[in-house]
Amino acid sequence: MILLRGLILLLFSRIHALSTFLETLTCQLNPELRGLNAQKLDATIILNAVAQPGVCSSSQQVRYEKPEESLKLAYVTPWNCRGYDLAKWFASKFTHISPVWYQLVLEDNMKPELRGGHDVDQGWLQELKSAYRPPKIVPRFQLQLSQKAAQTILYYPQGQAEQLAYILVAEVEKYGYDGVTLELPAPHLFTALIGRIGDALHDIEKELVLVIPPQHTNEQYGMVFNANHIDEVVDEVDYFAVMTYDHAGAVGREGPNSPLPWMKEVIRGLVSDIDNDFESVVDNLDEEVDREVVDRVRARKILMGLPFYGYRFSSGQIPEAYTASNYLELLRKESSFPISWDAHSKEHRLVDSGDVLWYPSLLSLLYRLQLAEEMGVGIAIWELGQGLDQFFDVL
Repeated sequence: MILLRGLILLLFSRIHALSTFLETLTCQLNPELRGLNAQKLDATIILNAVAQPGVCSSSQQVRYEKPEESLKLAYVTPWNCRGYDLAKWFASKFTHISPVWYQLVLEDNMKPELRGGHDVDQGWLQELKSAYRPPKIVPRFQLQLSQKAAQTILYYPQGQAEQLAYILVAEVEKYGYDGVTLELPAPHLFTALIGRIGDALHDIEKELVLVIPPQHTNEQYGMVFNANHIDEVVDEVDYFAVMTYDHAGAVGREGPNSPLPWMKEVIRGLVSDIDNDFESVVDNLDEEVDREVVDRVRARKILMGLPFYGYRFSSGQIPEAYTASNYLELLRKESSFPISWDAHSKEHRLVDSGDVLWYPSLLSLLYRLQLAEEMGVGIAIWELGQGLDQFFDVL
């Protein structure tokens, strides 16, 4: 909690209240591409568009100071290789790049096994480091636990935590990474493990980014990572990357991938203190601290997930993930299908012979970037190889 208190004191005199006024938000593009800002998009415009920056404005003034540099993390995966090139070309747009390379496997009483090292591309890493403003490299390590291994860590975390931390630190030092992006099941249950890994990385002046799932339904309340869990590991975790996508699949019905009102509620739930015992967060402080200041401290560590992919829903079938390649292929084949704007979710959808395809657009991305700015959080993009090239001009 020492770091939290320090940040509170640092920010107290100059941080203003959070405010989000989505109903007054207006997003526009340059006049040449005004068609991309229409409620009904034309497929030909999307296919022929030369990406241009967009502008968002609100009739309500944002009431906190904008950070000097917005935090922008982007994932890159081996199965969408174009993401590697995009990461190089646009490296200076991001503060962090997270190649999805590693699995750290722990089964029963066996020693932890690190897999995925064969995906490491040292030449690509060097090119990123040579960028004008090089991003930090924080590869994703997915911790895969058997049921018995998970129980062991829960009840006797010391031994396994030390082994896992040692493996991660060794790999970071081997390749000169700037830190680790850690993903593990039910992270709210493993705060002791997360804390130990964070301490080990901080000992060598490296960062820890923790991937956390969002709350999709009211029934999940208390069963996923929340503001209280953030406070438990606030000193050990540098950033929390929230997976604010895949909402339709989680609730079991056709719909938008990341509806904007839901994203807002997820981030607000992580930023805002949900305990009545607010003093437990700021005990031993001499100054009277406003609740909104503590919220702002949490917000500075949160990265709101932005999907660069969508889903196609067909009756009686599992939703099919759509990336830029098959989305553009569909538009080239069936350019007459209408693309309409859903005003509630702030996403575009295409209706194809009874199927419904939800895929990001420049306009939907602009709304989400504005939401992140107004809530004082960063972004985490999943993932570069799945989006349209024109998306990069509004980042």
